[in-house]
Amino acid sequence: MTATDGTTTTGITTWMVSSDSHIVEPPDLWDGRLPAALADRGPKIVHEDDGDWWYIDGYKTMSFLGTQTGVRFDKDPDKLATSANFDEVRPAAYDPRLYIEESESDGVWGSVIYPSQGLVLYSVPNTEVVSAAMKAYNNWLAEFCSEDTSRLKGIAMVNVDDLDDAAAELVRCRDLGLAGALVTVAPPSWAPFRSRDYDRFWATAQDIEMPLSLHVGTDRADPRLGAAAFKLNVKDVPPAMFINKDYQVRLALGDLILSGVFERFPKLRIGAVEHELSWIPFFLDQMNYTYTDRPVRGDWYRFKNKATLPSDYWYANCFAGFQEDAIGLRNRDVIGVDTLMWGSDYPHTESTFPRSRQIVAQILAEVPADEITKIVSSNCAKLYRFDVPAV
Repeated sequence: MTATDGTTTTGITTWMVSSDSHIVEPPDLWDGRLPAALADRGPKIVHEDDGDWWYIDGYKTMSFLGTQTGVRFDKDPDKLATSANFDEVRPAAYDPRLYIEESESDGVWGSVIYPSQGLVLYSVPNTEVVSAAMKAYNNWLAEFCSEDTSRLKGIAMVNVDDLDDAAAELVRCRDLGLAGALVTVAPPSWAPFRSRDYDRFWATAQDIEMPLSLHVGTDRADPRLGAAAFKLNVKDVPPAMFINKDYQVRLALGDLILSGVFERFPKLRIGAVEHELSWIPFFLDQMNYTYTDRPVRGDWYRFKNKATLPSDYWYANCFAGFQEDAIGLRNRDVIGVDTLMWGSDYPHTESTFPRSRQIVAQILAEVPADEITKIVSSNCAKLYRFDVPAV
């Protein structure tokens, strides 16, 4: 196939499917979509000196992404900004037809679609506002994906503060045509994923076959703490936060696996999204070691089948999205080739667009062709029901 710069790429002989792409929410997305009592507390744009900023319930959260896709390839990080105006956003980031066309130019047939601004809704410590804003977003996303549901697979946002409401929202979103759901990667300490209270939510996700995602940057602010729980400051994030982004997902997946969630719900699928891969081999090894070689403490869960290891549930129930982790791919036999799903992160600053095919071909250069197909296309297509044509 031919890349967007005219060069011929090798090694990738199939259409790619992005397991992790995003839209950029237009400023009017939430206008008229929230209950009247919450209309003034939902997401809205405030124009400031350095750009347009989203405010939610009085909290300043994030400016616009999708304005400098591909700029990082200039190799000058000083050109990369953390704020912008909406009129700088590439139209394809919120126009579904342009989205499909631009993705296709990058070798991507279909995309699993996550929010941008919506990710930071989880950081707002108010259950009512967050849940209402997420439901409104889900309605908009279903409309966006209706342009072509065979190529655009939307991921709903669900707030698990109220588990009965969350389970009902899962069903509603399935009926809207959305393909999966996003939940917080870091629930509050008083409601960890090892709690049996979540079982009715896991059961619903399993029964309606809705894969669940743990996306980076979705830590849940504890609504019991109010303003003290809001810690988002996107203009002053230390580098260590970015290079240790797998910390929260390791805790979440450890709780899910070691508390027997997948034993109770064997068809439930939950994945790590945008956390890369290199942490997984050590994580799996430490889970197995802790389970088999450390003394049981308190109410540690023991699997019914004595031969079962924690890693068995990783291989059976989990998946992992990545962009450019060549180091992690060297350990794909340990991670499990069937768990791996490439994603472009379009149209964010760190996206591989418009060089996705070249980048993927390079980092998969030593990988057998059948494994390449799984990693860049068929694993994701199977989970989210894409029908990918031949090139």
